[in-house]
Amino acid sequence: MSEHKPVLVDPEAWAKSQVEAAARGLLLPAKRGRRRKDEPPVKVRGVCFRPRMNGEAIGPKGEPGEWFACYFDATGQKHREKAGTKSTALALYQRRKSEVRQGRQFPESLRRVQAVTLADVCAAYVAYLKVNGRDTRNQVEARLREVQAILGGAVASSVQPADVEKLKGVLAEAPGWGGLRKPATVNKAVQFLRAAYGLARRNGLVTANPVQDVRRLRENNARTRELTPEEETKLLEALEPAKIRSRSDYRPLVRLLIASGLRVGEAVNLRWSDVDWKAELLTLRQTKAGKVQHAHLNGAALGILRGLQAIGSDDGEAYIFSRRGGKPWRPSVVTHAFQRAAVAAGVKDCRLHDCRHTFASRLVRRGVGIFQVSRLLRHASVAMSERYSHLTESDLRTAINSRASDTPTDTGKKATS
Repeated sequence: MSEHKPVLVDPEAWAKSQVEAAARGLLLPAKRGRRRKDEPPVKVRGVCFRPRMNGEAIGPKGEPGEWFACYFDATGQKHREKAGTKSTALALYQRRKSEVRQGRQFPESLRRVQAVTLADVCAAYVAYLKVNGRDTRNQVEARLREVQAILGGAVASSVQPADVEKLKGVLAEAPGWGGLRKPATVNKAVQFLRAAYGLARRNGLVTANPVQDVRRLRENNARTRELTPEEETKLLEALEPAKIRSRSDYRPLVRLLIASGLRVGEAVNLRWSDVDWKAELLTLRQTKAGKVQHAHLNGAALGILRGLQAIGSDDGEAYIFSRRGGKPWRPSVVTHAFQRAAVAAGVKDCRLHDCRHTFASRLVRRGVGIFQVSRLLRHASVAMSERYSHLTESDLRTAINSRASDTPTDTGKKATS
C-alpha cells in the first residue's frame, strides 16, 4: 500500500487564491432570474448598511445611509469600518480578510481602537461631564465604577450586547434600599454606559456602541408614597445631628422639600440670590429639565428660608445649604442620611423623593386641580401628574357613599311623617 505524502502549500499563494475565489463569488454571483420588486435584496457577506438621515450612500430600499465592512480579526474581535458606498465596503472587506489571513498589522487607527479599555471609555465620559458642568457627575462616576467592577478590565471593543445583558442581571440581583434594586436603578447604570460608549464612538475611540440595542427593564414609576403627619414628625426627630452622627442639620432641608415640592438636587444648589422675597419665587438654575425654572413658595417655605437666613451668610452667592468651605451638600449624602433616619424611626418604604409626593398629595387633598399641581411640580406634561388623581377619586367615592347611606334614612323619615 502506497503512503500518501503531504502536499506542501505556499501560505501566500493559498491566501491569494482564497481572496480571488471570494471575490469571484461576491462580484460575479450565479446567474439567476431577474429579482422581482417584492423579493428582498440578496444579502452580501461582509458588508452591512445602516440607514441614516444624512447618509451619503443609498441602501437596498433606496433610503439614505452608510455602508460598513464587517469582519473578525485573528483574535476573534469584531470590527466595523465605514466605507461609503457598497462597492467600497466590499473591497475593504476583502482587503481586511486578506490582511487577517496573512497576519499583517492593521492601520494605526485600528490598533488605537483595540488598545482602548472600558476604563478609558468611562473616564472620558466622566471628564466630559465635568467640563460641561453636569451636576450628575458624582452619580455617574459611582455607577460606572460598579459597571467596571462587574465587566472587569476588558478592552472596550470586546464588550458585546450579551455582556451588557449579563450586567443587567447582576445589577438586578444586587441588594438595594429595602431589598433588591429597582429596575430604574439598573436602567440608570445601563444608560450611563450607553452614553459613555456614544461619546467614545463620536471621538473615534471605538467603532460601535454595544449598548445601543440593549432594551431597558420595565419600570413602575407610578409610585406615590405620602408621608403622614406622624411619620413626618418621627423622621424630623430621627434626623437630629446627634442621632445620625452628622455635623450637618438636614431637618430644614427636608421641611423645605415637603413644603415646596423641590427635588433634592435642585434644593442643595440654591443660593441666596435665587430667592425673590417680593414675588415669593425661587430661581432653579440646575434642574432635571436642563433649563432654568421657577418654583412658587408658600408661607411655610418662606418661613423656613427666613429662619435659615437669620443664622446664615449675608453673601448673596453663598449656598443656602452648605458644608464647611462653602460647598453645597451632595444629594447622595442627604439621601443616605434620610434613609438612616427612616430606618431608625421605623418608617417603612420611605425615600427622600417621597417628600415631593407628599407636597403634591396634600395639594390634591385640599382641592387643587391636577393642572395646577402639574404646574407647581414643573412637570413636562399633565400626564405625569395624573398619578395623584386617585386621591381625588377616593375622596369623591367616600363622599358619595356617605350621602348614599344617609338618603334611605331621610327618605324613610319623610315617608313616616
